[in-house]
Amino acid sequence: MSDVAPAVKSNPIYAFVFLILSFAAGLLLAYLRGPQTLPAEPPSEILATLDFAGSDGTVSTSVGTDAEVEPGSLDGRLGDAEARIQRLEQDLVAVAEQQAAFALVVSEQKDHLAEMLAEPRATPAADSARADVNDAAFANRLKDDLARLGARLTERGHLVTLTESELRFPVGESALASGRSEGLEAIAEVLKRHDRLVARVEGHTDRSGSATRNLTLSQERARAVKDVLAARGIGAERIEIVGIGETRPIDEGRNAEARQRNRRVEVYLIER
Repeated sequence: MSDVAPAVKSNPIYAFVFLILSFAAGLLLAYLRGPQTLPAEPPSEILATLDFAGSDGTVSTSVGTDAEVEPGSLDGRLGDAEARIQRLEQDLVAVAEQQAAFALVVSEQKDHLAEMLAEPRATPAADSARADVNDAAFANRLKDDLARLGARLTERGHLVTLTESELRFPVGESALASGRSEGLEAIAEVLKRHDRLVARVEGHTDRSGSATRNLTLSQERARAVKDVLAARGIGAERIEIVGIGETRPIDEGRNAEARQRNRRVEVYLIER
């Protein structure tokens, strides 16, 4: 013990360094304990140590009880810090998710814009070519339907003849016999599929009776055919009726067979 004291006395700089270290330790502990007002003057322990060091006395190694660290306070501060860190991590995750969603929306908009730019713009030439294709397709379908219908091309349109045996009009009357007419059904189907077509229905009689009566009868029979087509869904504005009477026979004979051939209804399917 006698060897240490002289060494401290002979080296007062050691005492000053120790004093500085003690003061720094006190400041660190005060920071860990929380903000508080520093005393205007150094603690009494430090002043005593300074006096003792100035008088070549032995340096006291004791520190005040206020410099001791409170474990509970440190645990609380660490817990608060961990909670803040956790909240920051959650915020970062949310921001990352929002950025990913925004990037997806931007990508979809870019793809949509690229598709719009890639689509060829309609031009008069393209519209004309498309119209030509549609016309060709219409012509092909119409040709097939007319062939199945048994229509014959004439200068006035595609002619379908409905004979007396097909329509079965009673003698001198215009009421169609009950039952389904396959010829009328087929004509109605073609008109439904091809809205560019209109129908001209012409009634014909033989030369029996007066010409006036035959003209009226032929017109009434044409109207009866129109009524059947309209009942099958064909617009009345697409159907024209004409009474021809006895003026346009297809057989000049005077026998019963010739008269039967002349009693007919002709339907012209005309493209408009």
